[in-house]
Amino acid sequence: MDPRLPDGTSTGTESRILLESLRLFAHHGYPATSVRAIAAAVGVKAPSLYEHFPTKEHILARIVHIGHQALLASFERTIAGCGPDPVSQVRELVRTDVLVHVTYPLLAIVANDELHHLSPARAADVLALRERAEQIALDAGRRGAEQGVFDGTELVATTAAIASMGVRAPYWFIPTPAYGPAELADAYAELAIRMLRPSSPHRDGRGGG
Repeated sequence: MDPRLPDGTSTGTESRILLESLRLFAHHGYPATSVRAIAAAVGVKAPSLYEHFPTKEHILARIVHIGHQALLASFERTIAGCGPDPVSQVRELVRTDVLVHVTYPLLAIVANDELHHLSPARAADVLALRERAEQIALDAGRRGAEQGVFDGTELVATTAAIASMGVRAPYWFIPTPAYGPAELADAYAELAIRMLRPSSPHRDGRGGG
């Protein structure tokens, strides 16, 4: 997988630093990646790299922030474009979640796997972005539970399970001409709706007949 960042994230040498760091962090992990290795991959000397980022942690913080900001912005656009129907809202949010993760797979992997290497102060901003995105998804589920179209008894756990499907997609998904990101997003969206629907008496074994 080639490293990719959303358009407009950065330009010039800074962009090359972020892209090469993203590739190295994804393949070797943050702790095993040295500043010297990043500089060599970019084609600059280490002192030149420090002109753009004071430390390696600053590079990671920027990448992780980009990943979480991209997902939140996509969620905000999605929910703004949806009607009031919570089923449609959840379906489109799940599609958005999957598409963001598989469109930028290395970014998604690093943003989630390497976040814990940030200091609490640098992680706080990212965690706030994550919480806002989670709240958008949870609010859509709560609206559905209030209207009786979703089961609200384990809503937080179910919403987290649905989110984990999107998070894990970049680790295994390889698009093919017959089954691409759109097909995966549609499939996961339908799975999410099934997970949230109230169980019928016959399906959960509590009914008679």
